[in-house]
Amino acid sequence: MKKTKTIITLLLSLLIALSIAGCGKKSDQSLVGVWEYSDTENGIGAVYDLKEDGTGTYTMTVGDQEVVYELKYEVKDSHLLVRFVNNETFTEDDVFDNEFKFKDANTLIIKDSMDTEMTFVKK
Repeated sequence: MKKTKTIITLLLSLLIALSIAGCGKKSDQSLVGVWEYSDTENGIGAVYDLKEDGTGTYTMTVGDQEVVYELKYEVKDSHLLVRFVNNETFTEDDVFDNEFKFKDANTLIIKDSMDTEMTFVKK
């Protein structure tokens, strides 16, 4: 179980510690809503559920393991700044700076620090 928790934590960190190196443009589109990432080949999924009041959840799925984190967020230019609340893994002082850009109204592209693009689709 500890190994599974470590793997989930590492994958979560990989997915949410999104990059400073991204190339997003400022956009008037809203991040409010449910955004889903799916890597069926590797059995990995992630869902951001972002509310208008700056709160939401982040759900990470690896195989049949699922972890849900409550979060607070704010948007500054093309950066989604995320703080996780009420959990044992991260404190509210940990801020994850996620650079993003919109491909279209229903597709959000996030690029990680290794220039790997992750595509989230609005549900």
